[in-house]
Amino acid sequence: MLVTVSYSRHNNLLENVFPWHQETLLFNADKYFEQLIFELNSAVKSIEIECYIFAQDTLGRQIITCLINAAKKGVNVKVIIDGVGSMIWDSEHIKELCHHGINVKVYHPLPWRVSLYQGIRIKKTVLSKFVDLLSNINKRDHRKLYIIDQKTAWSGSLNLCADHLPGTTQTVQNKDWFDCGVRLTGKPVFNLSESFNEVWQTTYRYTPGRKKLPFRTNNNLFRRQLKNIELVKLMKTSKQRIWIISAYLVPSWRIISALKKARLQGVDVKLLISRHSDIIFFPLISTTYYKLLLKFGIEIYECNHHIIHAKTILLDNLLMVGSSNLNHRSFLHDLELDIFLTQQQSIQQMEQKFNQLIAHSDRVDHNRLLSQPWYYQILGKILWWFRYWL
Repeated sequence: MLVTVSYSRHNNLLENVFPWHQETLLFNADKYFEQLIFELNSAVKSIEIECYIFAQDTLGRQIITCLINAAKKGVNVKVIIDGVGSMIWDSEHIKELCHHGINVKVYHPLPWRVSLYQGIRIKKTVLSKFVDLLSNINKRDHRKLYIIDQKTAWSGSLNLCADHLPGTTQTVQNKDWFDCGVRLTGKPVFNLSESFNEVWQTTYRYTPGRKKLPFRTNNNLFRRQLKNIELVKLMKTSKQRIWIISAYLVPSWRIISALKKARLQGVDVKLLISRHSDIIFFPLISTTYYKLLLKFGIEIYECNHHIIHAKTILLDNLLMVGSSNLNHRSFLHDLELDIFLTQQQSIQQMEQKFNQLIAHSDRVDHNRLLSQPWYYQILGKILWWFRYWL
């Protein structure tokens, strides 16, 4: 017999947030990219692409073809890729797009790849390159944002990369990735476009009414602090549940403290992560947190039939979907984008998917920790000391 649990609307921290006109969750990467490509081909005014990994594989080349065809029709196309995540790009790839009138910028190119500094003042001296390397190499653009005609936005955990597609042979142990994407329409899409252009122009301005927007980003230090503080407050003030799906679990002490407080107040706290990861060492460091989290009564589930790449947090009846992981990189270093969803259909979809996933996952207990080989434990503890950069 199924028991239906009623969750109250979330606390008033986000009471006045502007709603999206439409918000559509997609857990199937095939459908996500099929619909995204259809809308890219239908663009009439503008396309704005920002992502960490823009691969030069079959899917990436298909997207590039869409962008070139759009540019030929007079559509204004802008692309931001990350200098590390999209390292496969070289000057020839950028010239190909520029030849068709597509504007491309590389976020924080590696200092020795001078040819990728499109529209950026090139630092020529050895000393300035070294300073640039130290200050920017650990700051990446991890956002996934695709905007068409400033009317429709796509976001979530999906890069422009075929690894997300089911049946991809290059995936870890031939396991399909589990992602969560979202398609959005409504007035706040224009604000997402403004956020894109802030990254494009590297000028970050004060935004009145920022708290009313149904998304959060961390384009500068001030916004990063506000975003992090707000997430901790949302966790601490949750009344009934905090259900987290995290690709890479290396939480800060502030997050751990917030989850502990929520659990002590009787909140249902569950974590779902991967048994295996596309970053092979991550499960080792994640397990170093298990003992402490289990001590607080937090339920941890390891998914063994998917590579978890989604980043979602369900707090009572508020759903966050985006690019942020529960790790130090997202908290301290990378540019991230998280979308707030409040429509009942979205909440119910996430509830069903989460319950479906944990039903086919292994719940972690102390026996799981004891069964771990001793050298795994040592490697995890060594990696733990590097958590600030992970």
